[in-house]
Amino acid sequence: MQAGVLPAVRVLSRLFRRLFLEELRAGFDAGILKSFGDLAGLAEPAAFTRLLAKMRRLDWVVYAKPPFAAPEQVLSYLGRYTHGVAIAIPG
Repeated sequence: MQAGVLPAVRVLSRLFRRLFLEELRAGFDAGILKSFGDLAGLAEPAAFTRLLAKMRRLDWVVYAKPPFAAPEQVLSYLGRYTHGVAIAIPG
């Protein structure tokens, strides 16, 4: 492992977690987020707050590297998955 890489990943992970959860909260508070099916219960403010608290306690691992293509190609790839999942957690 390269010297200095692990602390940068930890810092990036914590920053991403904080910003991501802040934006989720803002979206919920603005009424932008919608919950359906098995997740319908998250429409309740208390349930959503509990979920965010759980997510805050988890260790997030964020790894970033230069894109494999130009932004247009990345958007084209992700755009094929408007009704599915382009990125998933394996297992």
